[in-house]
Amino acid sequence: MPDPATDPMLSPYTTTITDEAQRRGITVRVVDADVPVFELSYAATTVRCYRSLTDRVGAVTFHLMQNKYLAGRFLRKHGFPVPPQQLYTNFDRAMDFLEQHRQIVVKPCSQWGARGVSTNITGPDDLKAALRNARRFEPDILLEKMVAGEDYRLVFIDYSFVCALQRRPACIRGNGRDTIRRLIAAQNKQCTAIDPVNRIPLDRETGRFLTACNLSFDTVPETGRQVTVRQTANYHTGGTVHDVSSTVSPELIKLGGRIVKQAGLPVAGIDFVHSEEARQTFVLEMAPDLAISPRGGERIAKHFIDYLFPQTKDTAHTAD
Repeated sequence: MPDPATDPMLSPYTTTITDEAQRRGITVRVVDADVPVFELSYAATTVRCYRSLTDRVGAVTFHLMQNKYLAGRFLRKHGFPVPPQQLYTNFDRAMDFLEQHRQIVVKPCSQWGARGVSTNITGPDDLKAALRNARRFEPDILLEKMVAGEDYRLVFIDYSFVCALQRRPACIRGNGRDTIRRLIAAQNKQCTAIDPVNRIPLDRETGRFLTACNLSFDTVPETGRQVTVRQTANYHTGGTVHDVSSTVSPELIKLGGRIVKQAGLPVAGIDFVHSEEARQTFVLEMAPDLAISPRGGERIAKHFIDYLFPQTKDTAHTAD
């Protein structure tokens, strides 16, 4: 039997879309299962897709928005709140940026799922290690001031708000017997049985965050203690996703709506860091090829297919 962990066409980021399409009588044809690229066809309309990215988004627009450095320049130019950023050119300039902002994030410009991201960089040794980590994925590296707040992704389809997802960092709960390493392994086993990509990495970045919290992989947390084990809140690094569509700030929705219209992105996930206490909001990233996570997935897929094939709305499920 094909394995969702190794077959991209069977991952929830694809099947959430293709299942909704097939329920409406839309034909799914696989173009390249390894990417995966597939086509959806109904009547005389055919749309080529990669996750939620379709050929209705222009190549230049996609390049501009999926590159974190270019997207930040675009957003800043149009008056949207973006943390201070700098493209890495050499170590001395990077150190100047670090000394100016004291606490920064280092990340590849065009990756997703927190690949190559290092947070809470405060000194030269951490900076060197973070640059090595980012270079494993690509040569273009972004330095960004680290900002405080809650992590949100707002999803817009056909320029309309669909849902808001709050993403929280990976954590484990102690039992008084097992080390953090064992607790992470047990939680990974449980979570990946549902979705193979929802896994806490047992890597240097997790270890570095634990060290900053005066912990290690060998620490045994007391029974009931909840321990955050990684700073990034991405689902792909073991974070949890919570649908907060009914409670998210209306101002955040308005801001997101303005951004997708300015960017010309009919389908997008916009990542914000928002702090009610500090009364500040920053746009971190744009995701024109957002991977639809299980939380809110069916709702997003319904609106996505409505957008691509409005003539099939009458065949859609009424639940939303």
